[in-house]
Amino acid sequence: MKRATLTLAGALLLIATTARAEVRGGWTATRHKGDAGRLQLQLQHDHSNNGQTMDLAALTGLTAAQVAATAPTPVTFSLRREAGTVTFDGTFRNGSGGGEFAFAPNPAYLATLRDLGVPVERAKHHGDSADEQLLSLALLDVSTAFIRSMQAAGYRESLDDYLAMRIFDVTPELVAEYRDLGMNLSADDLVAGRIHGVSPAYVRQMRELGRRDADFDDLVATRIHGATPEFIGEMLELGYGDLDLDDYVAFRIHGVTPQFVEELAELGYRDVDADDLVAFRIHGVTPKFIRELQEDGNRDLSPDDLVSMRIHGRERR
Repeated sequence: MKRATLTLAGALLLIATTARAEVRGGWTATRHKGDAGRLQLQLQHDHSNNGQTMDLAALTGLTAAQVAATAPTPVTFSLRREAGTVTFDGTFRNGSGGGEFAFAPNPAYLATLRDLGVPVERAKHHGDSADEQLLSLALLDVSTAFIRSMQAAGYRESLDDYLAMRIFDVTPELVAEYRDLGMNLSADDLVAGRIHGVSPAYVRQMRELGRRDADFDDLVATRIHGATPEFIGEMLELGYGDLDLDDYVAFRIHGVTPQFVEELAELGYRDVDADDLVAFRIHGVTPKFIRELQEDGNRDLSPDDLVSMRIHGRERR
């Protein structure tokens, strides 16, 4: 299944080696909670905002002491990346700062992308300019070294795909972990795995429950809907082990919980078929409803009878 990842606002323009106008705007930053060595950096300019958590060490000319200063402290620092250099001017006080920035793109970067076989086409619609898009690539450090590493791992992708990989921390090491499990994933699947938490460790947990041949899309669905190994383990203990992952996902979607199964068992409805459990939840066949029917003398009703009575409005006399 092809998933949409993040896309640039139009493809980058091919640029010549002549000088280009800078992108200018404002910036704010706050010290990352729990990690004095990282900043939450936000850049605002004409068409968009760019937010990124940044290692303080990546910012040349900015120190932890300046960030933590108790009095307003003027700062000038820079972020130097292959796609270009961002220069910042402003002040910091008590872990927060702000000011103005200017981004100078590096024309040689796009020339190297072209040499690597990464398509860089003329933009076809309105949106961020080429330089503003280069700013995003610089902030996320989509370097040619990173692109080469992913190409060496077998991923010759679009610039959009490499950008998504950097956003969600897809690395050659992650690819190797999946391949050790016998999984050769597409770029879209690698990103989806990071977004939804289908990590190699999660795959191993599922395999320990006997799900060795599970389709990657099915594993993603289990994470989206909360049909986790822990949930499946609880259902296994209640006798629901020989089910497809789709069944556990349906349980989570419709609210078939271990508690629900246990309450039904207390009322004499043990080993109810998985489809019937889902039908109970869809149509409102609750333990309370069953209990009231039993108190009225209806003790041998089948699951189908219970659903039918609920659908047709059977109420307690």
